[in-house]
Amino acid sequence: MVMYRVRKVVTHIENYPLSLPQFLLAFSALIALRILGENLLSNLGSRPAEFIVGSILATTLFFLFSLILLILFLSAYLGESFQKISNLLLWGFFLIITPPILDKYFCGAQRCWSFYAFDSLTGLGKRFLTFFGSDPVVGITYGVRIEVALAVLFLIFYIFLKTKNALKAFLGGLAAYAILFILGSFPSWLSFLFLAPEKNITRIEGLDVAGLFLSPIHYFSHSGTEILNALNAKMNLIYAFLISFLLVFFFWFHFRKKFWAVAKNVRWIQISIHAGLILFGAGLGAFYFPKNLTIDIFSFFALANLILAAVFAWLASVFLNDIVDLDIDKITNQKRPTATGEVSTEEYQQYFLVSFLVSLVLALTVGVKFFLLVLVYQVIGWVYSGWPFRLKRFPIVAGFLSALALNLLFISGFMLLADGQNIAQLPIKVFWLLIIAFMISLPIKDLKDIEGDKKNGVWTIPVLLGETWARFFIGLGIFVSYALSVVWLNAKILFFPAMLLGAVSFWILQNKKISARKVHIFVFGLLFLYVLLMAYFLFWKNMQFAISNS
Repeated sequence: MVMYRVRKVVTHIENYPLSLPQFLLAFSALIALRILGENLLSNLGSRPAEFIVGSILATTLFFLFSLILLILFLSAYLGESFQKISNLLLWGFFLIITPPILDKYFCGAQRCWSFYAFDSLTGLGKRFLTFFGSDPVVGITYGVRIEVALAVLFLIFYIFLKTKNALKAFLGGLAAYAILFILGSFPSWLSFLFLAPEKNITRIEGLDVAGLFLSPIHYFSHSGTEILNALNAKMNLIYAFLISFLLVFFFWFHFRKKFWAVAKNVRWIQISIHAGLILFGAGLGAFYFPKNLTIDIFSFFALANLILAAVFAWLASVFLNDIVDLDIDKITNQKRPTATGEVSTEEYQQYFLVSFLVSLVLALTVGVKFFLLVLVYQVIGWVYSGWPFRLKRFPIVAGFLSALALNLLFISGFMLLADGQNIAQLPIKVFWLLIIAFMISLPIKDLKDIEGDKKNGVWTIPVLLGETWARFFIGLGIFVSYALSVVWLNAKILFFPAMLLGAVSFWILQNKKISARKVHIFVFGLLFLYVLLMAYFLFWKNMQFAISNS
């Protein structure tokens, strides 16, 4: 009778129609309660702003990473829908509130110090077999151990309830414990990976892990001033990087057909240009500030996260644009997922929300300034595509806004290496060169939408001039932009590729055999190649110099 009632409650929780916004709000509420509890129990002690932001972000990313891993594991292990697993685990995540309270109870005024377990490979093996080792005051504390024990017991009971197989329940609980153990000692496992090239993995000790993760953070021009926040800042870079790929894997794993429909529609050339602009900006920054070009694992994650932030910001703008432009796409882009009905606009709204939030989090792990730049990029994307403004209807304004948004990515890359992350030395000629180049070239993407844009009152350059004259003036402008890049950058080495790529771009635009639907792929592809060439001459050569002198 009791089991029947329990199963009924579990089924009710599993089948609750929880939306993505509700899930995110509920998860955020649990994180807020956890953070509030920790601070109240430490008497709301004064902390620097850098530490507060870093610790809040660290708590959020750690538990989000844990939750996604457990959802993926249980849905695969039980063959159950991720919606049911997500609903149940969300209730189970109330456990995260308990460790600070339990630590206060067990340690009192002595205070427990809860953080990761730093140890050697052998030491971690012993800790795994002894449920985190013998010291519950520092590292994996009383509260965390009770939290993990209750979580494992909860999952064992749930798996048994679903399968009625005691062995499968035990093995599932053991696997869950292994996942939680690895998460609780994650910096140690990362140290084995990062330090392996220079030190035998069996000789890496806890002090090596501490030296890597507790030393002040430094990447490119940034040096962390808050030593207590070093671990948070470093793990935030890594967690955000891993979560971004884990979410893509999650989408592929659970929505295979929709994943490929969306993947074909994300405009890969634009993604390449967004990544290339970050690298171009970083290359110019390395050219002006070569001493700030650092080669280490955290510099890699900072640059990678900034590139991923740009990519996810672009994805958010794609999802928003395709939602708003559904009527146009039904006329001129009939193969897009929203136009075919493969993916609903409601689902695209969810993809927009996730991409929007992920881009901001990735940027925030690199720094508040980058967060603000990516946020402005997103705002521009909204006023460009969405109502009530929908400024894409006005060609000159639309062109400038699109060019400005892309320029923000270039500025982000430059700022990453600039002294004090200050853009005062950003060459103004380069800024205006990119504005002009993008204002001239971006209308290419509108050539294929002339009919739909005209019917919906969107007055793009191709709508106003017609396809033939639009192709001519856009092609001429692109050639001039290539020429200007050589003069304004004072880069004679780029003269030949600029003239060649500019001439080829002009020819492609005048060639009516290349359809309006495909012409932007070739022109933007050549532009991406040129951006890579500029990034190589400005960034890669300086990187080689930095490596040779490190």
